[in-house]
Amino acid sequence: MKRNVIAGLIVGLLVFSLACGGGSNTPEPTQVIPQPTTKSTQGEIDIEIANESPYEICYVQISGSDEEDWGDDWLSSEGTIAAGDSMTFSPASGTYDVKVMTCDQSTLATFWGISSDTTVTVGGRGLVPLVVKNESATEICFIYLAPSSSDSWGEDWLGQSESIPSQEGGRVFFINPDTYDLLAQDCDGNDLVTETEVEITEEITWTISD
Repeated sequence: MKRNVIAGLIVGLLVFSLACGGGSNTPEPTQVIPQPTTKSTQGEIDIEIANESPYEICYVQISGSDEEDWGDDWLSSEGTIAAGDSMTFSPASGTYDVKVMTCDQSTLATFWGISSDTTVTVGGRGLVPLVVKNESATEICFIYLAPSSSDSWGEDWLGQSESIPSQEGGRVFFINPDTYDLLAQDCDGNDLVTETEVEITEEITWTISD
């Protein structure tokens, strides 16, 4: 399922303060909001996946936004999308959600509500990967990544429509190099794991376990 539980209302009630009192320079979650292009093809739309991550993309799932499941892999007969390359998919006209995964089925990005010709970018120049592995028995619905110098947690990086299922793959976030405080919560907004003063200047894996 795209997400088993949506608990967005709880987030609005949670306010966290970090120990440091620096300015608020929390980065925005790097899920890219699709931007329409000028091209239009009658009867179908073009969704271009631009891979600016250091990973090879092995799975691209495209499903209708009103569908509960992600559906088939559109890359199954097309090979892979290497780092620095791009590929365009042309489903029939409609509104779609897209999930992009590595060869070990870690999610690199999700994009929601695409209804016109769009280019979406995975990763980005100067960003470093934070790989979150959920080895616990609990579904993770909220991830907060805030610079340790910030006085608030900022936005949930998973958004209202995504979660990290228990014992299933992982999720990669692309962030600016910095020292971060990290918080993972279950779908009821309960804290699972908090890490502080984590220096992230290159790829790092954060494993969440019971």
